[in-house]
Amino acid sequence: MLILLLVLYFCLLAYVSYRTGKNDSGADFFLGNRRSPWWAVSIGMVGASVSGVSFVSVPGWVPASSFSYMQMVLGFLVGYVIVAFLLLPIYYNSGNVSIYSFLTSRLGESGRKTGAAFFLLNKLMGAAVKFYVAAYVLYQLSDVGFIPFPVFVLLCVSFVYFYTYRGGIRSIVWTDLLQTLLMVLSLALLLHKALSLMDLDWSSGFRYVADSSMSRIFYFDDWSTRTYFWKLFVSGAFVVVVMTGLDQDMIQKNLSCRSLREAQRNMLSYGLLFIPVNLLFLALGLLVANYYGVDALPATGDGLLPFFVKEAGPMVLVCFAVGMLASSFSSVDSAMTAMTTSFLSDILGEDAEKVSPKFRHRVHLGVAVAVCLAVMSLDFVRSDHAIDVVYQLVSYLYGPLLGMFAYCVSHKGRGVVDSAWIIAVAVLSPLLSFAVAKVLHVSLGYDMGYELLLLNGSITYLGIVCVRCITSVGRS
Repeated sequence: MLILLLVLYFCLLAYVSYRTGKNDSGADFFLGNRRSPWWAVSIGMVGASVSGVSFVSVPGWVPASSFSYMQMVLGFLVGYVIVAFLLLPIYYNSGNVSIYSFLTSRLGESGRKTGAAFFLLNKLMGAAVKFYVAAYVLYQLSDVGFIPFPVFVLLCVSFVYFYTYRGGIRSIVWTDLLQTLLMVLSLALLLHKALSLMDLDWSSGFRYVADSSMSRIFYFDDWSTRTYFWKLFVSGAFVVVVMTGLDQDMIQKNLSCRSLREAQRNMLSYGLLFIPVNLLFLALGLLVANYYGVDALPATGDGLLPFFVKEAGPMVLVCFAVGMLASSFSSVDSAMTAMTTSFLSDILGEDAEKVSPKFRHRVHLGVAVAVCLAVMSLDFVRSDHAIDVVYQLVSYLYGPLLGMFAYCVSHKGRGVVDSAWIIAVAVLSPLLSFAVAKVLHVSLGYDMGYELLLLNGSITYLGIVCVRCITSVGRS
């Protein structure tokens, strides 16, 4: 059944991509000719942000952490406001395809290439983790044991390449819109099944979730834990700043909107939509955990939803498969397009919109191969909560980007710091952050969560200030 579903799903996306991506020009591939409707971009970005990891991991967090994740989601809203009114005007005024060209104004080509390199590394690893979780779960649930898992991954990534290599952002805006709607529909159907198993309707189910001890959101009692409100709230704001505002993947979709005002409207709408979607995921996790009992659930949080799917029957399996396909593909397709854009523009120094389609196709194919190899390499890695792995990657690899952009925004008119030492600062900052986190844990018993991102960015910022002082002395 799942094999047929995969084929039908691939055909549907291929048709939408064909209808929207007939033009193979650079203007269409990279920015959709700046004609994307803001509402379509906004809805599609929800699916790209959720990914297959969130589809599995967010419900699985409930038995261990209740609804504490919503503290971080509320912090996301603050981050979206910062991105909409601070960063988007900068990117629109620059007129460039790549957002990392902004770093050139204060940090020269060394800063631009360093920022792009950290983005490419983080996006490659993040996309690999997200896609691996989805592919592995679908592989385990479907009757495709005759196909080796690496071949299954290769087929899936090949299809993503197939429907993105021509249309790029123009196709992705519409395929992501479709996939987000399918993801929400499948989530609603899964919730309906969980409610029916507990003899609840939507109204009584809402009251049941609200009255449960597992639906606790706010934690102010112990500042040393990872669930403490201010740690998650502030971290959430800065996670959005880096994962959306400093991420070529997300900003490229916003740059495809008709105007800055529409892009800002899209960003704020997208942030608001993220709240109810995550509440639904958490509610699903709570209902499943209570129905089966915590003691009967798998040891790993990411196993909760697949466990429910196996127990609840074939129709639930179909709904789950559609949701996983929609969330995982909408995440990896835009990631591949953004990596192609950044590699061409920032690393190779090409004018992305003028590069030949043939050369762009080759670079896009290389990105697809890299993603495929990264996904396969993760087959020996296991984590109880894959979404936690994604946010930890962000804390370490986007920290330097946060520090670099913060320096450029706050040091206008103070000269250009174009030095190879910037690369050393960006590499050492995550290592120093890791060392500080270990020392705090051993000496004070303090578990550093995603606020590690702020520490990492601060070290990078101070490091660049030091490089500027040293190079200024050298020039004088």
